[in-house]
Amino acid sequence: MVAVTPQSAEPGRVAIVTGAALGLGRAIARELAAAGWSLVAVDMQAEQLAALAAELQEGGHPVVTVVADMTAQDTPAVVMAAAEEAFDRADALVNNAGIVDYAGFFDSDRAMLQRLLDVDVTSVYMMTQAFAATLRRRGTAGSVVNLGTSHAISGVAGTSAYAAAKGAVHAMSRALAVELADLGIRVNTLALGTTLTDRVRNDLPAELLSQRYRQIPLKRGAEPEEAARAVAFLLDAEYATGTELVLDGGFTVYGDG
Repeated sequence: MVAVTPQSAEPGRVAIVTGAALGLGRAIARELAAAGWSLVAVDMQAEQLAALAAELQEGGHPVVTVVADMTAQDTPAVVMAAAEEAFDRADALVNNAGIVDYAGFFDSDRAMLQRLLDVDVTSVYMMTQAFAATLRRRGTAGSVVNLGTSHAISGVAGTSAYAAAKGAVHAMSRALAVELADLGIRVNTLALGTTLTDRVRNDLPAELLSQRYRQIPLKRGAEPEEAARAVAFLLDAEYATGTELVLDGGFTVYGDG
């Protein structure tokens, strides 16, 4: 675990963002920093995380980083300790860290499913528990945004294992929205469709992207910055809890006639 000392002793609101070093997580970190949030940025990619911290600190945004594997048993406690040490509190949690693995049902195996469950479900559950327990102890309200997927809403062939994992996140979020409401902790889910991170742009063949676009009424994927703005909205939407905000260009309501 590695921490970077924040620039400011006056942090404003504090958000924890997991999987913050690259792609969507980086866009979320930038969006929240620009909106005045101080950040606890968590990721396994130490070099990229340090680069993000340097960028944000150069812009005057307080940030502390934690290099950690979200599936490690002690990571939630370490993250919360870093937030309290650097900023004396945390107000929001964005559970962005996750993996995607597509395979046909008969090509999937136990190891693939277990890895998806470990990263996409168990780590989210345990991180949220540590965050909520800290807020309960301190008697403060807060907000959680979990990253979900349109594949948990609309059936898509070849995504059963991933949909099972993310479907659990959707169900978990609804239950926690009810259970944590008395503590003033809101829990919402952002269900994303195709999001044009660097990984998607570089790894997916152009033909496959074109095929996906034909099933999206807006005929394109989302830019990471668009998804980041939706996360920021959910963090600030004071009367929203248990909400599933779908950001997929209309994919889940698409009909081919």
